[in-house]
Amino acid sequence: MNRPRFKLCGLQSEQDVITASSSQADYVGFVFAESKRQVKPEDAASWLERHELPGKKVAALFVNASPQEIKQTSSVLRPDIIQLHGAESPEQVQQIKDAMAEDVWKALPHNDYTLEKMKDYASIVDGFVIDAKVKGAWGGTGQQFDWSHVPDYVTFGKESGIPVLIAGGINPTNIKKLLVYEPWGVDLSSGAEKDGRKDKQRLRDLEEELMKNV
Repeated sequence: MNRPRFKLCGLQSEQDVITASSSQADYVGFVFAESKRQVKPEDAASWLERHELPGKKVAALFVNASPQEIKQTSSVLRPDIIQLHGAESPEQVQQIKDAMAEDVWKALPHNDYTLEKMKDYASIVDGFVIDAKVKGAWGGTGQQFDWSHVPDYVTFGKESGIPVLIAGGINPTNIKKLLVYEPWGVDLSSGAEKDGRKDKQRLRDLEEELMKNV
């Protein structure tokens, strides 16, 4: 079994970037939408300039932002991936995709209609992030959805050839229950934190679980 891809999202300080640099994460993410993890693009760009992340791709997370806003931020940060975490319609995502050179991922909350929505976006996006649905929040809540539905998302990803990452409440204690479903990737934020900052020990514990049975 191959190790699932691993995204470390919500970096919010230079120290977080330093911590990420020594991790096994394949992707790192910065939040540019209103949230407790929001950062300024100039800050994120300066951290990355001082601390290179070889082998890691950078994702920029937006919520209901215009193509102009995304383009402006991307001109400063130069990410590899644009992650759309709001209520962007397929038409809006297409506009953003047309305006940007970067890959575009769409985050969707888990519910009874998620698979149908994935079909609506499948011809547009380069990846999906499936997260827990929490009223009044767009992600990064630490809440977990019913993982018994993960095999449906894994199957969709394999059949469509589109990467699907699972997010929401993943931590060193419960990740082994998720890995039995062999997701393409996992997306972590609060589960890799201690006192609101990315924590090396929690990351090591997570990585140890990710490497089991590989």
